[in-house]
Amino acid sequence: MEKTVSKTILIGNLSYKIEIEEDSNSIIKYMQTGTSLPILPEFVEFVLRDLKTYNAKALLLVNQELESFGMKTDNVEGFALVYEDGSDTLFFGFFRTCDHDQYKIEILLDAMIQYAKKNNFQKLRGPINVPTMIFGWGFMVPGSRKDLFIGSPINPPIYQETFYKYGFNLLFQEDRYDMPALKMNPHKDKKLISLGINEGNYKNDPFDTGEYPYEFINYSKEEMIEHIEEYSSLYQKYMPPSAQITPKTTHNVRNLIDFIFKNGAQWMMWIVRHKETGEMIANGYVIPDVFHKNKKGELDSISFHAWVVHPDHRRMYLAMLMYGLTSIQGKDRKTPHYITRGSWPVGAENVANGNAAVKMGGKKDRSHLILQLKL
Repeated sequence: MEKTVSKTILIGNLSYKIEIEEDSNSIIKYMQTGTSLPILPEFVEFVLRDLKTYNAKALLLVNQELESFGMKTDNVEGFALVYEDGSDTLFFGFFRTCDHDQYKIEILLDAMIQYAKKNNFQKLRGPINVPTMIFGWGFMVPGSRKDLFIGSPINPPIYQETFYKYGFNLLFQEDRYDMPALKMNPHKDKKLISLGINEGNYKNDPFDTGEYPYEFINYSKEEMIEHIEEYSSLYQKYMPPSAQITPKTTHNVRNLIDFIFKNGAQWMMWIVRHKETGEMIANGYVIPDVFHKNKKGELDSISFHAWVVHPDHRRMYLAMLMYGLTSIQGKDRKTPHYITRGSWPVGAENVANGNAAVKMGGKKDRSHLILQLKL
């Protein structure tokens, strides 16, 4: 059902209005207006899940002069998704007008703020484009690389400039580092060797960690789903706020699992258990970049998206273990994926991870901003 939420607004000789679209299937018809990344048919199932889970609605900027011509989608010149998680924060994403016109941006932004106030939200936060593993988050900072990459929206700076004028403040900045996908064998790392990783059958089984106190596991999809609560809890407890951008973590992990196993491979998600206690003390995942493939049609790039280690088990070189055993599989010629490039998202406040990315050959090539307005 569509409901008009504004009176006619004039821009030059043209008249506009704001409408709310509540039906998830109809929202998808207009979403392309709100993003630079293509909404491929294989993405629809994942988009629909988030729209329904978050009770999402779309604010549409409609050109009334064109309503009697062509398809309805031709009349929509601005789009913003708004959604909630039961808290006092209204989230928004896919905020964009078709020609980046200042007046249209302001009309759409005014409508979004009015909607938030009318529904008694205390904060307005975004842009967070669900599902984030495909469409990402943030307004792109000037000077950022603009080629298509999973999770990396593209926009001119007029958006954040306008939002700042309306009183929005910077909540998080995420920097991305373009990385060569290097193959690293953890069985050749001196620190891991000193911790006993080679005291086993590693020559025949690279996943044998010998006397090293941790076990690396790539679960099947069914096993991942079985352990989803345990997997999610590590993120909720130990990842910084800038890394926990999307609400309803357990739902997100289920959507993430399905996306990775459909578009990627089993090796792209992993967990680490402490051998003595059986406790999951680390896990992580990479996201396949479906927009990039080599001449053979193989996936050749990924987003090194999230890694978390329980504080009691840090400084045990688990990052090397996780990266190493993942890279061995990602660069195995026997698989349909041969990864040569990656993008590593790092919160701008995380200086240590930024420095680590540079040491591994990374170059900061994109930055995105998440903004918030207190109402």
